[in-house]
Amino acid sequence: MIALVLVYCLVSDGSVCMEKRPVLEGELTPEACLMTAQKYAVAFVAEHPQWRFAGWRCEMDVPRQDQS
Repeated sequence: MIALVLVYCLVSDGSVCMEKRPVLEGELTPEACLMTAQKYAVAFVAEHPQWRFAGWRCEMDVPRQDQS
């Protein structure tokens, strides 16, 4: 299983960061994970301007964590 993990940090305090794991339909391939990252990063920042996109990764075989 491959999961997309996006990292965002506060614009006002770059030391405060969070990870988001968007729920995606179907199984991701490594290529789809790479291509999907930008789309979700741009959408999140457009809706949450107090956050800046800081990075991303594709995790393989990591159990899904609950989002609060």
